[in-house]
Amino acid sequence: MIYKAFSSFTDELLRLPETGMGYQIIDAIRLGRTTKERFVIYNGHLIVDLDNNFNSSKRQIVSESYTKMFSKSNYLTLTSPTLVSRSEVRNVRMFSESAMTTKGRHSGGIGASSSPKQYANGTDIYVRLSQYEEDIRIDMVNKKLKSGAYTTTKPDYLSCKAYNDDPVDRYALPSDEIIQWAFEIQPKSYDQLRLGIVQPANNHNGGGIEALFDDGTSNGTLIDKHAY
Repeated sequence: MIYKAFSSFTDELLRLPETGMGYQIIDAIRLGRTTKERFVIYNGHLIVDLDNNFNSSKRQIVSESYTKMFSKSNYLTLTSPTLVSRSEVRNVRMFSESAMTTKGRHSGGIGASSSPKQYANGTDIYVRLSQYEEDIRIDMVNKKLKSGAYTTTKPDYLSCKAYNDDPVDRYALPSDEIIQWAFEIQPKSYDQLRLGIVQPANNHNGGGIEALFDDGTSNGTLIDKHAY
């Protein structure tokens, strides 16, 4: 089933990091029940049961659009959300190593959430790909990235474009919606991030480069927003 989140719950989700670029997988308690269930949250607003019907729900979102599904869905009350790591999500690697290489992807390594923090160098640019123009991890007022947000690097973004690669598979996203927006971030030298390789998850291969900004970025670091 597909639902929408109350604004208070969206605010609560923003205090948790993402599972990956543009989404969270959480365990939470549904109103009237006592045990936790698993959900995928898109852009902090659209809630989808992560059950045996999940693939059908994904297709429905694509066919009817995120905006339409949000407008027609009922609100769902959830409490006590906890983030689910990608290592807990069913993983499938379909590409051979040579095929990964021809797409400019990387194999092995560890994800950004398992990597140590490091300071940005003040010159590198990072790109957040999104299906949503109103991405909730982008602070358009202060022109910055909010805490707990994932991006990729500018070189990996350019590789994805150059190879005509599928960003949904490259960054192991649980949604089949088309990526429409790219937000470019240039962190200050005192902003911190964690770099890693997107691990297989959500029945996608991964292999892209990812950067996790646990504390977001400084004001004025959003330098561009353009169509993907």
